[in-house]
Amino acid sequence: MHIRRKYRMPNSIEVQEFNSSKCPGLSRPRRQKTEKTPEQIVKANQRRKQRECSRMVETYFNEDDGAITLTFRKEMRPKDMKEALKIFQAFTRYLKREYKKRYYDLFWIRNVEVGPRGAWHIHMLINRIEGMELLINDWWTARYGGVFLQYLKNWRDQGKDIGEYIAKTKVTSDEVVETSWGHSRNIQKVQPEDKVISGHRMQDKPRIPAGWYLDKNTEYEGETAEGYPYRTYTIRRLEPRRIDHRLKPSQIRKMQRPKRKKRKC
Repeated sequence: MHIRRKYRMPNSIEVQEFNSSKCPGLSRPRRQKTEKTPEQIVKANQRRKQRECSRMVETYFNEDDGAITLTFRKEMRPKDMKEALKIFQAFTRYLKREYKKRYYDLFWIRNVEVGPRGAWHIHMLINRIEGMELLINDWWTARYGGVFLQYLKNWRDQGKDIGEYIAKTKVTSDEVVETSWGHSRNIQKVQPEDKVISGHRMQDKPRIPAGWYLDKNTEYEGETAEGYPYRTYTIRRLEPRRIDHRLKPSQIRKMQRPKRKKRKC
């Protein structure tokens, strides 16, 4: 017996197949369990965060959504991370108001970073609407610094792992000394679906349903720390669906209602 774990996203499904101590499967001697060092735990937590970030990107963003880098002029650099987060909160409050005026909800993922020489910048993914570029440029450049705008497909064309790039820390990169990763409240983690599969061995090849294809770059086979076989891969839609960021009709109707005037006594 083994476990098949799936993370379902609009245009892809990440699959993990593995054996665990609860369903050991093959009658092979287990490796002696060893305690992980603090460094190994930190690296494992970082890998988990990067994978969660990649799934969020797959779930909530389209290929033409914005991949933005916000920079600070030298005289406008924040004193510390707390001040940098306050600046970003003011920025997203402004964008949220402007998006709602156009009947769209705002989705974002960001990482605030400071380099070894004290230069601050913010990497940000944001859902694109008409006029988004002008909104960001008008607010940010007039106050803090420059805006470098790309699109999500540009990052992928450059071969960047989105989760690894947007959620990096000093554990994975020497270019930063402090980071703060976060996302908007309307973005949630993709929850796994576990299924126990009978049989002593995994299938030789993954089964691909009609209308999907196997992403060869994501296929990996190996063994877990306990010595059990492990496989992971991702299947994708042949015809991707577009993710809609518009507000729900009930929310739009509520915004369109005229405000009632307060009655004077």
